Amino acid sequence: MVTRNSLGRVVVAEPFDERGVAVLREAGAEVVSVVGGPREALHEALREARGLIVRSETRVDAQLLAAAPYLEVVARAGVGVDAIDVDAATAAGIVVVNTPSANTLAATELTFALLLAAMRHVPQAHASVHAGKWERKPFVGHELYGKTLGIIGLGRIGSNVAARAAAFGMTVVAHDPYLAASRARALNVDLLGFDELLERADVVTLHVPLTAQTRGMIERSALARMRADAVLVNCARGAVIDADALLETIEGGHLRAVAIDVVPEEPPPPGSASARLLSHERVIATPHLGGSTYEALERIALELAGDVVRVLGGRPASGAVNAPMLRGADAERASTFTDLAHRLGALLPQLFDDALRQEIAIVLQGELEAIDADPFVAALLAGALPLVTDRRVTLVNAGAVAREIGVRVAVSREGDASPFRSALVVAAGDHRLVGTVLPHGPRIVEIDGFEVDAVAEGTMLFTHHRDVPGMVGRIGTILGEANVNISTMQVARNARSGEAMMVLEVDREIERDVAERIGKIAGISAVRVVRI
Repeated sequence: MVTRNSLGRVVVAEPFDERGVAVLREAGAEVVSVVGGPREALHEALREARGLIVRSETRVDAQLLAAAPYLEVVARAGVGVDAIDVDAATAAGIVVVNTPSANTLAATELTFALLLAAMRHVPQAHASVHAGKWERKPFVGHELYGKTLGIIGLGRIGSNVAARAAAFGMTVVAHDPYLAASRARALNVDLLGFDELLERADVVTLHVPLTAQTRGMIERSALARMRADAVLVNCARGAVIDADALLETIEGGHLRAVAIDVVPEEPPPPGSASARLLSHERVIATPHLGGSTYEALERIALELAGDVVRVLGGRPASGAVNAPMLRGADAERASTFTDLAHRLGALLPQLFDDALRQEIAIVLQGELEAIDADPFVAALLAGALPLVTDRRVTLVNAGAVAREIGVRVAVSREGDASPFRSALVVAAGDHRLVGTVLPHGPRIVEIDGFEVDAVAEGTMLFTHHRDVPGMVGRIGTILGEANVNISTMQVARNARSGEAMMVLEVDREIERDVAERIGKIAGISAVRVVRI
């Protein structure tokens, strides 16, 4: 089904920016669109698919996943994964990815668009002018300056809202039980309890995901705690507010205004609480436009397509939902080390036959010392295990597969043991690989004591040989006769042992008989052809 230089089939079930489609096709994917088609057409297209791209309307349940035996990644073009059965995907070893940061700016700006519209009666004034009137007195509004903004959820969007609120001269308070106090101080935000925030804020804005803990968190008692002249803004998820309770609250005269981009039921059924909220005279509403800017849609498409390509190429995804991931400040500083761990994992069993029969030691050096090791372990196993098992191995199930086949990993930390700012060491028995991330990307910098500088990508030839003149020429001659072009070459020497290691990156596959001819050169003790 999947040929060399091909990522296989990726099915697009809902509208997806053509720039993302172009990234997929350029990487070698067969892109099949079933946008607007019946569910049966989706099932048929998924029979040979490795990837599926959806938005918010396609229900990715266990039945759908069962119709896709080769599926490796479900990609949600957006943030929420409410319509995806993540547990079923995880059980099947399928990676679920989304784009949690691509629409951050768009959602932040819409928050202020709705807030300003509510404070200054923009929609009502606009409608009045369009009706041929010139009224000013009914539309006297309020300024943001000097008001207290209460942010519930100080993640990516909430943090951006806080920064912009400061520019308006607002006092910012927040409630986020998972946020470190140091992070709040850096944002110049006071952390408050939930009830205290509701009681103090002139404006309450919601920026939380929809979880069991947040569903219906703004209910009758919470609304009653808010100031009578407060404004409520929701550009997060509709179901974090009890729609019936909100209707009762505003119909009773409590709250100055409500500005919402989302409701619990989208699109709202006629006569439902969601529909009545959207049409209420004291509610300013938009139809879930949070991420709907051309810039955000382009970022979503490019980021999502890039993650699909990475997953189908066996690499860690930056937006994985159900795989170990670095988060917060750690993600910024060390995310590229997950890619490095994957490369080291793929290299280990190809260079050393017995490596996975021994306990693998992962050592986090330098600034990695204080970072969660789980994403690095998962990436390393996802790189190594496909070479020793016929099981489908992804970041999602790598740990489980390792336990089943008896591959053991131990993690240790060494703060100042590396000459690099951060380094990742992988050892098995007497063998040792060391990698780091430089400005131009992940690099392998040591193999069994030999200092190298390798990208670890594509087809590579490793030789271990006596450090004698003419060795480079003999190997180059054999490769040239086989029409194999060398793109980079390095020779690492060990003066004490008289041994050397050569690392060649080449532009095409090296056939077995070519490697065997190189292995017969006098003085060569080992030859390895590695494909990553």
